[in-house]
Amino acid sequence: MNYKTERLGKVERRLGFSLLLISIILVFNFGLLSAGGEGDAEMLAFNISAPGFKLNEGYPKPRVFTPNGDIKNDEVAFSYKNDNLSSIVCWIYDIKGSVVRQLDIAGLEDEGEFTWDGKDENNDVAPSGIYIYQIEVEGQTINGTIVLAK
Repeated sequence: MNYKTERLGKVERRLGFSLLLISIILVFNFGLLSAGGEGDAEMLAFNISAPGFKLNEGYPKPRVFTPNGDIKNDEVAFSYKNDNLSSIVCWIYDIKGSVVRQLDIAGLEDEGEFTWDGKDENNDVAPSGIYIYQIEVEGQTINGTIVLAK
């Protein structure tokens, strides 16, 4: 092996290691930022209110849920305040951006709660992973993440 090939191999290994290290740091920092620095796997929403509508503080709960039928953390609950009694649509997307489920909530009460049981449109439990919720109310959008673990 000549000097240039050996040197290039070292540079590629260092670059690969550096990229891996940067990825780990970014994921770790995103996790802390998402958890509000608490390290308890609770993730904050990107934004949590729209005019006349607000997700209650700390919701949805739990952010990591396990729809496995053991009655503990089988669904994720979204608690809200809906002053204008607007209709609410919650879209659940997988990490690739594909729609997993659509939840339509009639705005019949000023405070309430709706849930996602981890099932897709075919009533099958979705695979483990990170899911993005998007709540649309009065032309406004509220986004956040939840984790489905089996």
